[in-house]
Amino acid sequence: MGLLDRIRAWGSGGDQDAPIVRSPLEQRLIERLQDSIGDPLREDAPVRLHLRFTGEVQGVGFRWNSTWIARDFHLTGWVMNLDDGSVEMVVQGSPKRIIMHLDKLHAYYQRFRNRIWIEEATELSPVEDEGEFEARYEPGVM
Repeated sequence: MGLLDRIRAWGSGGDQDAPIVRSPLEQRLIERLQDSIGDPLREDAPVRLHLRFTGEVQGVGFRWNSTWIARDFHLTGWVMNLDDGSVEMVVQGSPKRIIMHLDKLHAYYQRFRNRIWIEEATELSPVEDEGEFEARYEPGVM
């Protein structure tokens, strides 16, 4: 999509009423996270996920938007562009807040008709006392 198409989509509101399109992997991940909601023993327990996004995720402010959205939801972790055009993210927080983060990311980029696709999702062990969510520029460097 060219710049003029993006401006036109933004000005017209894009496809905000269209349903969010998720990868089958993301759909299964959301279902697993939703299973924890309502269970007093699991709904506030932190979950840590390693995700790899593909689609139109570089050159569109994806790292910055991910960072601000994650901070709004009090999530921790990081996000980083990869050389192959994908974006890697490690996100930690309650299942509900992670779902809200993904929903808000999709809603934002849907206005521009950008496709965000989760290609890989791995659950990691939570990290205690992690700072905040950060954009990274090199592996292991904040």
